Amino acid sequence: IILLSDRDLHQQLEKRKKSLKREYPAIVHKLALFVGAGMTIRGAFQKLAGDYEADCRKGGSQISAYEEVLYTCRELRSVVSEVASYEHFGKRTELQEYIRLSTLLAQNLKKGNSTLLERLREEADKAAEERLQQSKKLGEEAGTKLLVPMVLMLAVVMAMIMIPALSNM
Repeated sequence: IILLSDRDLHQQLEKRKKSLKREYPAIVHKLALFVGAGMTIRGAFQKLAGDYEADCRKGGSQISAYEEVLYTCRELRSVVSEVASYEHFGKRTELQEYIRLSTLLAQNLKKGNSTLLERLREEADKAAEERLQQSKKLGEEAGTKLLVPMVLMLAVVMAMIMIPALSNM
């Protein structure tokens, strides 16, 4: 029982990581869009969280990445500093992409970076490219998995053609 529950927990963690990776390009793109429109980072995070909450109220499903954004917004409203909230955001996800994003946001607050928008756009482009590569990889894996059923179907079609031909001889 312990081994099965451990395996189930490991599968849930892997599913969460895949979901986080899948949603990363959208989150970075939206952040870059909101910051480009003149919002602060804090305002952009609150906008993302508010949109997600509204979607969940309408019956949308829970998405791990947006849950982390929502948690970060709740930290921002509490006594935790803004820099610490962004750093916690990266650490909670345990993925290199989010850690890189949180470091970028924290450095912007600590040192003041005038090129934040450019860096966010570069990060969004990089994330979109990684997402495209991941999609290609998954497509190739799906093609490989479909090879065995296709061969079996070929065998059935060949049998359907050969059996009547041989029975007429």
